[in-house]
Amino acid sequence: MGLFKLFKPKSPALPQQQTAAVPEASNAIPPIPVTNGCDLQAIYLYAKTDFEARGYQDALTNPDTAYKNENISLLLEDLDIQIKQAQNYYAARLIKLDFHIASRKAAGLIDTVKELENQKTIIVQQQTEVQQIIKDKTEGLGLVKRITLSYNRGFNRGLASISYNLLNPNS
Repeated sequence: MGLFKLFKPKSPALPQQQTAAVPEASNAIPPIPVTNGCDLQAIYLYAKTDFEARGYQDALTNPDTAYKNENISLLLEDLDIQIKQAQNYYAARLIKLDFHIASRKAAGLIDTVKELENQKTIIVQQQTEVQQIIKDKTEGLGLVKRITLSYNRGFNRGLASISYNLLNPNS
């Protein structure tokens, strides 16, 4: 049998699988996502932030209604910044597109002009959507309502948690 072992290829030893330790979820406030762009997607990304967790942590830190209202105002001011950045971004894009459309039209590049005009249509649609977000903000609807409700829900959960711990000190 030793002869057969000589010609049998040796199988390499398989390394033992190592399991990585999974970190526990923490109650830390998740960071607000940052995008490289200043467009409509950046506004939506900001609005999708977990403000409920932030409100919960803020309630545990300072369970004062004035503090809650100040934080909601800050969140809405941050939304305003995102909106203004998007407005400036789209205004600059339209100026550049108009220049390229005019110069390519003068050069007789019909297909390129059509592509640029399609791009301009998309930019105008997104600009209109930003204007709708501004209108909704003044009326307290849409993204503003979502941010406010999310933060309030978390803050109220934090207040309830404080009260629960007060009522049940042994748990």
